Amino acid sequence: MVNGGMDWIETPHPPDMAPAPMQQHSAYGRTCEALGSQIRHFVIGPPMHPMAHAQVLVRRTPFLGHAAMLARGPVWCDPLDPNVARASLQRLWQQLSEDHRMVLVTPDLIDGLDPMTSGPLLLMVSAGTTARLSLNGSAEDRIARMHGKWRNRWRRAEDGPLKVSQGPLPDDQSHWLLQNEARQARRRRYRRLPPIFTQAWRRVNGPQSTRLFAVSLKGSKVAGMLLLIHGDTASYHVGWSDDVGRQHHAHTLLLARAMAWAAEAGLQWIDLGTLDTATTPGLARFKLGSGAVPVSLGSTWLDAPGAQSVARLAKLTGGTGPSAAPTATAQQVFHPIKAGR
Repeated sequence: MVNGGMDWIETPHPPDMAPAPMQQHSAYGRTCEALGSQIRHFVIGPPMHPMAHAQVLVRRTPFLGHAAMLARGPVWCDPLDPNVARASLQRLWQQLSEDHRMVLVTPDLIDGLDPMTSGPLLLMVSAGTTARLSLNGSAEDRIARMHGKWRNRWRRAEDGPLKVSQGPLPDDQSHWLLQNEARQARRRRYRRLPPIFTQAWRRVNGPQSTRLFAVSLKGSKVAGMLLLIHGDTASYHVGWSDDVGRQHHAHTLLLARAMAWAAEAGLQWIDLGTLDTATTPGLARFKLGSGAVPVSLGSTWLDAPGAQSVARLAKLTGGTGPSAAPTATAQQVFHPIKAGR
């Protein structure tokens, strides 16, 4: 065991949580369970009012047996000394390693540092960055945080011919936004959670856990955006626009309306997803132009038979492990949806 850490207790039910990334919220856990995965909950302290909480996704892999993934966690509900927090996280992966043949850990930073960097695990995916859009303050405060060009495009879109509607996502597997975004993903060759995840999210968490924003021009849909709501935070999940929508800055209008709605609903932030200035610099500028700030994430680390030996060899030879792709995500290494579903 690691000295200085605090013990984790498994609990059958998720506790009331502090604001958390989607992967650490019970809504995400319920969705993954509906799609065939197992979810385990661990806490430090009293189960319903813990100092820390960790939601772990468990899958059975073809060759290694049961595998566990801790993504964007733990959630530290109460401030802990950084050294204690790091030691506690190491205790958790050691505990998971006793029950699972493979463990993947993608922690958030602790005191500005990846808490697993100095440990024995094998680096699988290097650290990335996400964009977090704060909803704190008044409407004037949020507008002031927008970059000048972004704010001007939004105002032009507000004064233009676009019509905006919003509401929960309908129970429709062939919904126009999901279909258009799926075609867009194939054309642009980017990876994301498939429509089956979105449909399961709505089914198990209720329609109010989704918020769909749509833009029309002369009766035709030209852009759409879907937020997934988890507690008092949200994640930008799906976005699509055609050429007409892009010409009229429809996505700028959608995000500004989404921001206003989310603030009115009492949410604290919207996670806009990965920032990749190398591959998609225009999208990164769009996210940051809205007033979002970059939030650094931890790398993805692997504990499996032989992994620690490879990690030691990589350190001795100055290597980084099998992958150092900065834009990959833990979900690409360990998908929450079972094959065939």
